[in-house]
Amino acid sequence: MKFLNTPHIIFLNIFLSQIFLPSLVAQDGLFAPKKNVPILKAPQPKNLKEAKELFVKNYGDIASATSKSCLDQAIVLEKAIKAFIRKPSIETHRLAKISWINARFPYLQGEVFRIEQLMKTENAKIASRINGWPVVPEFIDYTKANALSGIIQNLQKYPSISKDTIMKLNRVDDNDQITLGYHVIEFLLWGEDNNASGSGGRTFKDYDESHNKFAERRSQFLMVCTELLINDLGNEVSEWKKGDKNNRLGLLQAMPSDDAVAIILKRISQVSSSISSSQIDSLFVEGSNFREQSTYSDATHFDFLHSVAGISNLFAGAYVGLDGKLKVLGLGLIGLAQQIASIEPDDLRSTMNNSMRSAQNFKGPFDALSSKDKSDQLYLDTKNSVTELSETLISKLEFPLKGTYLLELAIEDKSALSKFSSLAKLANAEISVCLTVLSSSSIFFLGTVSASTKLSTICVMFKPEP
Repeated sequence: MKFLNTPHIIFLNIFLSQIFLPSLVAQDGLFAPKKNVPILKAPQPKNLKEAKELFVKNYGDIASATSKSCLDQAIVLEKAIKAFIRKPSIETHRLAKISWINARFPYLQGEVFRIEQLMKTENAKIASRINGWPVVPEFIDYTKANALSGIIQNLQKYPSISKDTIMKLNRVDDNDQITLGYHVIEFLLWGEDNNASGSGGRTFKDYDESHNKFAERRSQFLMVCTELLINDLGNEVSEWKKGDKNNRLGLLQAMPSDDAVAIILKRISQVSSSISSSQIDSLFVEGSNFREQSTYSDATHFDFLHSVAGISNLFAGAYVGLDGKLKVLGLGLIGLAQQIASIEPDDLRSTMNNSMRSAQNFKGPFDALSSKDKSDQLYLDTKNSVTELSETLISKLEFPLKGTYLLELAIEDKSALSKFSSLAKLANAEISVCLTVLSSSSIFFLGTVSASTKLSTICVMFKPEP
């Protein structure tokens, strides 16, 4: 995928990898401006209570800007796909692929905003439609094993390719029979990936009616999928618009700030765990099946990079668009940590820096990990780079906090009440949550815990620092 080394992608990666270095960190307000451009500064909270409120507000602002970028890039993708369908060629095909890659970046950075507690049933269904994977290739189109498979080639069973048809077929019989979303579009652009060192081998001729008798139906499928993706992303934008008490932003704003901060940090932990445990570590378990999210394009390294970048945005309190322009600047996790005297924000910054560098160091291809030859150098190099990324994401931040307690999050564990109360009594502690820190499989509260804190957002494990 050498064609992806475009200047704006390089710029974005460099910017994100540096965003936490002391000279550029958003909380210090030291972004180097152009001449005659005023320096933007994050707000300076007066106390911890105000810091939490500002952090939650900024989370909503970044979510809104990110969802808008998702929609904007999907519209750019639609234009590129229309140009490709209108005139199939090597060049228009290549540009459609690049547009798909670019469209994925803001969506991946938006993983940190898909909080289950804020999503209604219909929202969850839409999220599943947008990013469903893995795709079963033979359900949609031909494969190496079956040249006649798929909806596209079955005129008798599926005489027309329409929005209604594709929506009804999505997960109709089998949960893996996906007909909608980014990864179906990916498969239609790249084709089946049978090459361990490269991406899918589909050529533009699949969309040229003079070369392929199913070109028109394939084009219809690709266009319909893209239009439905735009519809769903438009719904995501509406979920972060101000003034609606029933959308995700409204529900978040209605929460006490402690509860809002807790579920935000829980989501950060889930995203971290999904990368480190579900998508990386699970591959090295004996007998495990190889699963790659963006398998047809071989762009899974970008999936990791921009999912981690989404976490880094919340640490910095800033969001930068694909055009390199700063869209949002407010109070991030580092700014929140600065309100707690016993916590050193540089430690948080250092951990996030390490995660971003590790994500950048993994260049792909991810499918090198499917190799049966565990002594192969490409396999070893890829394993080393993704393992490094996994390790940086599961780092548990520990601070020398006298009189402070480490509390591990228990998800909706109401049964912990008696055990937790006993431990708190034995410790003779006044308990109130101060801050939460990222780890791979759980969130850790740094602070003390009060009797008024909701036990659905605290933990069973209660360990005083020595």
